[in-house]
Amino acid sequence: MKRNIIISAVVMSLIFTCCTAFAEGDSSVVSDIFTYTEVGGGIKITDVKDVTGKVTVPEELDGKTVVELDEGVFGGSSNITEVDMPDTIRKIGATCFAYSTSIKSVRLSKALKAIPNGAFNRCESLIGITIPYGVTTIGSMAFASCPSLSSVSVATTVNSIAEDTFSDSPNVKFYCKLSDEPYGVTYAQKHGIDYENLITVYLNGNEVDFDQAPITDTERYRTLVPLRSVLEDMGAEIEWYNDMNYAGLNIGDFRILIKPYSEFMRVNDETVFLSSPAIEYNERILLPIRDVVQVVGGRVVWDEYSTSISITY
Repeated sequence: MKRNIIISAVVMSLIFTCCTAFAEGDSSVVSDIFTYTEVGGGIKITDVKDVTGKVTVPEELDGKTVVELDEGVFGGSSNITEVDMPDTIRKIGATCFAYSTSIKSVRLSKALKAIPNGAFNRCESLIGITIPYGVTTIGSMAFASCPSLSSVSVATTVNSIAEDTFSDSPNVKFYCKLSDEPYGVTYAQKHGIDYENLITVYLNGNEVDFDQAPITDTERYRTLVPLRSVLEDMGAEIEWYNDMNYAGLNIGDFRILIKPYSEFMRVNDETVFLSSPAIEYNERILLPIRDVVQVVGGRVVWDEYSTSISITY
């Protein structure tokens, strides 16, 4: 999917080098939408077809672990809207997603140590991103010219962010563990970026990734969590009905209807009042997660010290 896109001379040089290597190599394999080659006993994906919708990167190809995404692999896509990356990937190349105009969310691998130069440069539709724990550096122009980007969860392991990482991305807001006095807060203060405390959510012991971080309803002191991120991980099927402006959830034996700004939800044709209304925020539906989890038989525990939510289901 490597496109001829006009960016800085440095980035153009990186893409040219990458494309030349791909053209000259004789060991590339094509499988489904992926082109790949073996590297160090693992697999490096060197190209991805510009398909419509969500792309799930596999953990294995040809029985070998996928460990790397090459430079510009998703670059210049106009059709891909979402990318789910396995935790086997240890490295992504520069400009990996650059100029992909339709991508709204990307789940990054928890094995990454760096977000390279220009990784998401000019991803115009990107709404939010979670920088995984373990990442230490975020490179030059990694999230530059991303006008829709408004939620960046910054792990406490991050200790270096380039000066121009978020240039021309005016709506960025950082979510950081304020109690840890992280580098992300120092960077945000220096660059005039709004920031808020990061609330972490765990489902059955595994951290949930968000493209919009949970927020706090300051009037009712309730944590509002993106509906889709948690409930799909719990196995829910979710539909959005534009004509009626409500979400329908099927999970286990329960059918739940939730309408933004309503004081109640419908559960199997019964009315159940909410501790805080669901809201529309940053193109996402956020809701008081405890109300929904408990009604389907789950358990929610809030830890004030770590500002985290643990869900068992």
